[in-house]
Amino acid sequence: MENAVLYPFNKITQGMIRFRDLTDFTVKAVVDFVQHRGCDAGVLIGEEGAGIPVTDHVEEALQGADVLILNDPGTPFGNNESVYGEYNLKSLWRMMVMTASEKKIRIVSVHEIIEQDTLLWMEEHGIAIEVGPQIPSRLEERLNQEYAFPSQGGETAVYLNYFDLDSRLSAFNQNICKVGIFATRGCLGKFTAQMTLFRGLKLAGEQAKAIITEPTAPFFSQPGGDIMKFIAHRPLSHYPYYINAAVREAEEEGCDFVLLSGQGSLLPNENFVIAATKISYLCAFKPDHTVLIAGYDDNDQIRDSLDLLRIYGNGKAPFAILIPDKYEVGFGAYVTKTPEEMESRKEEIRQLFNAEHVESVLDIGKLAQKLIEYKNGALSRESGMVAG
Repeated sequence: MENAVLYPFNKITQGMIRFRDLTDFTVKAVVDFVQHRGCDAGVLIGEEGAGIPVTDHVEEALQGADVLILNDPGTPFGNNESVYGEYNLKSLWRMMVMTASEKKIRIVSVHEIIEQDTLLWMEEHGIAIEVGPQIPSRLEERLNQEYAFPSQGGETAVYLNYFDLDSRLSAFNQNICKVGIFATRGCLGKFTAQMTLFRGLKLAGEQAKAIITEPTAPFFSQPGGDIMKFIAHRPLSHYPYYINAAVREAEEEGCDFVLLSGQGSLLPNENFVIAATKISYLCAFKPDHTVLIAGYDDNDQIRDSLDLLRIYGNGKAPFAILIPDKYEVGFGAYVTKTPEEMESRKEEIRQLFNAEHVESVLDIGKLAQKLIEYKNGALSRESGMVAG
């Protein structure tokens, strides 16, 4: 995989463009049949021109490419149903995939292809679409060999097991700094914060690993943590053990830091098993530092999140509270905050929650050095205690 074309220009693609320096391939173009045609993808994410055109000319986009990365499964999902119908995107997706297949270009999807009509169409036309592995094979082997999973039992038993992990996960990691990034709700920038901090730590010379809950983890050569992709292959009750295994691996590889971004909101929802899972992987990860991302009108949710982090995290207030510069409100639609609005919200959070660091999501990289200082300070104190 050297020269990639991405489809479409959605949230997942924006993340891959923003952090393309952390991949092993070059993004040549983005195909999109709805929006931003004729624009530069770098400019669209607030950077300088990246020389990555957004186009609806499939033949032109695929010229010189060796892989087409699909960040859309070819069927409506999320909030794009009306757009799919209006622009006939199902047919256009198939046309693009067929063109890539005829050109012998590798096709990779970040999502499982599950719609039967699409699977039948692929079979009829001899089209192969790979799906990147969520669980690296080495971690799959570790799970099978080293962990004793609790018996499933009924739904209530599974739920209660999530709150009794300490007795079964004996390998709590002591020689690596674990940073957990969580949010009061979805789509506030957890992935952006995680990868910006990941980049900042690497630039500072630290060995770091990121457990990525976006479905793009394989493209960054990092372990995946997307719960929905995980349960396509293993029981949900195995998930916290997988998180523990990923941290153990990072520690054994000599990493200084491991970063986990939670999925969706930290707060419970109406599905009590999923809500318990959020607590269980927080317990399994046992972060040394937490980062909470908040919106502009969610003070009650911040308070609830702080309580959860205190009880099930590390017992401390978050290392930092972040706010987004923009957030998605619909398909391709964003609300962007002015610098004045952001500064006002930062000051409000400082006053209400006595937060140590309050920054925008894009500025979390500024905190990398502070985390390094905390880690080195902790290691020095431990060394002093041993020496004494």
